[in-house]
Amino acid sequence: MLKKEFSKKYDGVIRDIAIKQQVDMGTATDMLIYEIRVHAGTVKRQDTYIDEVDWKQAKKDLDSITD
Repeated sequence: MLKKEFSKKYDGVIRDIAIKQQVDMGTATDMLIYEIRVHAGTVKRQDTYIDEVDWKQAKKDLDSITD
């Protein structure tokens, strides 16, 4: 999957992050990628602000980015 396809697939989530956190779409995309890594156990953190994502599928999608 290309990063562009990843961004398209998660567009609604990215927009939601951008609005809630008052950041641009690029930053929101990076925040989503970070959250996926948190939920996958790659990065450890105690709090999260995204609730409606299939984290296992999102991790697979992130791992498949080939840009």
